[in-house]
Amino acid sequence: MSFQAANFSQSIRPARCHFGCALRVLFLLLMVSGLVAAEDKLSGAQRQEIIRAFLAEHPFVHRALPRGKAGVHIAEDGKITPSDAELNQLIAQFSPAAKVGERAQITSVHFVHRGIVFDINGGPVKRKKWSDRINVGIDGIDPHAQPQATDDSVYNNSNGSVIFLALKDDVATLTADHVKDLLSPVLDFKAMNISEAYQKSLPPVLAAAIKNHHALVGMDRDMVTYTMGRPPRKVRESQDGQDYEEWIYGAPPQDVEFIRFVGDKVVRIEQMKVTGEKLVRTQNEVGDLNGALETSANDASSHKQTRPNSIAAPADDERRSAPTLLRPGEKSGSAGDATRDPNPNPPPDISTPPPSSPNPSGPN
Repeated sequence: MSFQAANFSQSIRPARCHFGCALRVLFLLLMVSGLVAAEDKLSGAQRQEIIRAFLAEHPFVHRALPRGKAGVHIAEDGKITPSDAELNQLIAQFSPAAKVGERAQITSVHFVHRGIVFDINGGPVKRKKWSDRINVGIDGIDPHAQPQATDDSVYNNSNGSVIFLALKDDVATLTADHVKDLLSPVLDFKAMNISEAYQKSLPPVLAAAIKNHHALVGMDRDMVTYTMGRPPRKVRESQDGQDYEEWIYGAPPQDVEFIRFVGDKVVRIEQMKVTGEKLVRTQNEVGDLNGALETSANDASSHKQTRPNSIAAPADDERRSAPTLLRPGEKSGSAGDATRDPNPNPPPDISTPPPSSPNPSGPN
């Protein structure tokens, strides 16, 4: 029996050795793969910085956001999808979650594989409360029972949208400011008011017209509103079988301006001067509005989507002075001890009261 036990133990040792070696090799492979994958992922500090910088932020919208899960996708090269034509179809079908120039709220930030997801105005979906999915009845029969809940009934239609930002492989130097630059074609974090944010999203011709409060033939209703403000009067009429709407600005004895819309576009602008002069403009002064807006968005994307590989050190004049305990006139010595300036500012003499203070001893 002892001889057989010895042979059995000797046969088990090589198997244990091979098994242990296989485990060591597998462990090393997992460590190497984990280190390689860690280089392509955001660190915990980076994620906390992004969440703190963006959560509950209220940026201005540069590009309209449709409701629902479609949202807006920003690729690694800065290309934005859907296109303007597809975006208009989505907005016409689902209505906008945020229009150009409006403030939007970032309500949630999710980190996914090779990207970051930003929920806008509550996100694309909104789940019903647990109390809305519970039925209570007597003897197992609920007189008010509803059909079995499905995905469509469990999720309510939300008023929000979503933005997906694709990230490159090198994310070691990514900061919250870089993420804002990548989102700048869609969201504006630097504008001070709605008018400024809206002007940044337009071509130079339209931006200058809005700034100068000069309406142009070819503008849409939102552009005229940002240019001239809300109209005091609106008139709806029909001419030659075509319905139109006129916005009237001003009243005699001042200049009066009539802006005529057919659909959503300005087709005629008539100005009545105080002198009795009448000016009528019907020629399109904007050109292809959709093409101009798409070109402006592409230019903004190409100029703002570049991200430096490393964080540049601030210049000497941009560095803030570090806090110090040295008094005025003292300089830090080479050994870390403070050495006094040969001509320091003398401290005020507190023994002598100021001239305006009364004599503490009273009149003699």
